[in-house]
Amino acid sequence: MPDIVEIARFSSDFEAQTALALLRSVDIEAKIVSDDAGGALPSLAMLAGGVGILVRAVDAETATNMLVSLADAASDEDESG
Repeated sequence: MPDIVEIARFSSDFEAQTALALLRSVDIEAKIVSDDAGGALPSLAMLAGGVGILVRAVDAETATNMLVSLADAASDEDESG
């Protein structure tokens, strides 16, 4: 079994799902981890520290760089719009 690492935490499932889609679009295997009572209590995830993204350790640097690029693009869009 490959080593698994957490590369990011998000304040909402929507943000985590967006990041997950980006990573999967470039063939990086990733999973979401969240303690939200199986989806029944979404606000519980915030109390538990947010929604995490897990990837294989060998993909961690590439995945992190992808998410930083996504965050930078969103920040640039906020500043211009």
